Amino acid sequence: MRHTMRGVTILLAACAVVPAWSQTMSGEILPQRVALDAFLQIVERNNPSLQADRLQIDAAQGDLQAASAFPNPVVSYGRKPNEKEAVVEQPIPIFGQRGLRMEGARLGVDATSARVTSAKAMSLRDAAHDFITLLVAQEKLMRREKAEKQMEQAHRIVVGQVEAGTRSRYDKARMDIEFANIRMQAAQARSALSDATARVIEAVGAPGWNPIAVGTLQPTLTQATFDSLWLHAKDNLPAVRAAIAEQALADKMIEVEKREAWPTPAFGVGKLRDSEGRHTVIGVSVEIPLFDRRQGQVAKAQAQAREASLRREAVIRNAQNELRRATALLSQRIALTQRFRHDALDLLPDLNQMAQDSYSLGKGSILELIDSIQSISEKEIVYLDLTEELLQAEIDVRFASGDMVPGTMTANSTR
Repeated sequence: MRHTMRGVTILLAACAVVPAWSQTMSGEILPQRVALDAFLQIVERNNPSLQADRLQIDAAQGDLQAASAFPNPVVSYGRKPNEKEAVVEQPIPIFGQRGLRMEGARLGVDATSARVTSAKAMSLRDAAHDFITLLVAQEKLMRREKAEKQMEQAHRIVVGQVEAGTRSRYDKARMDIEFANIRMQAAQARSALSDATARVIEAVGAPGWNPIAVGTLQPTLTQATFDSLWLHAKDNLPAVRAAIAEQALADKMIEVEKREAWPTPAFGVGKLRDSEGRHTVIGVSVEIPLFDRRQGQVAKAQAQAREASLRREAVIRNAQNELRRATALLSQRIALTQRFRHDALDLLPDLNQMAQDSYSLGKGSILELIDSIQSISEKEIVYLDLTEELLQAEIDVRFASGDMVPGTMTANSTR
């Protein structure tokens, strides 16, 4: 297992030996090693909340079926002395009510689909954050274990020199304390990795899965700016599209409610038999909109349309602000991470080698050797913390620009 903190860092393996695949509750076989894009596709297919959200579209399709149905006929039968009557009445919406209901229901399907897509984007963003946390947690554990091995080697050197009488017992006592401390840090890293793995598993809903996140620790959106991303975001951002669909539905419902105020005549035909013989009865009945002309329903629809318009404007403004914030933060994270790597991280290997050589030759103190091992470990962890914040900021930019789409986020995957 070879890896480096300089340049591109690639995760090669995890510590635990686990099966090469697992299975979801729906029967899908999951790989042990998974990259970000493949993971998001797995989440999209198997996340229980997303599966439940998709049923809202089926419910909206049911509303469309209900809107397209004609009213049921009414059969009446009466009997009096020397008289029998049977009549069939059929309400017929001749003023276009059914067509408008269907248009409104179709827009309802579109609005529901847009809401589901917006909720899916948020779930995928959260899942991507969990994936990045797992990817970095794996790398942190390897760094802690590497430091633990280095401290163990240094511990053997110190013990040997103390036994040979060239070093004091203080050196051994100090090394024992630091060795215990670094082992504790490695144990904490294992606990953090277990927690990160559990969050990834929860996002998929596959309790038996034990995934290994595979990918690089380098950003791909190094030149992200608000002006360049908003051109794409304003037409593709799920939250904006959902707000636009909601407003279109609300506007159409005003027209639907106004047309529903028009009466629906019912045409009837029947047979009448009395003492004079049999007769055919033909008639029509219609409601007279004298008192109730659906004023309340129309007013409610108009208010909802105004609300939808204001919400659309608010969503667009919030989306612009969020994208500005995300791109600015990403630029800051990139600059900070690069500066730290150049100013601190690249110098650590030489510092560690000099400290080990100095102590082995009897020129350096135990404190210098311990400090070099600790400095490398801690600075690498700081760099990984900065890298995690950078990659999380990149996820936020993708979400804010409407780019949280499985199948397109492959840049951070190993090949």
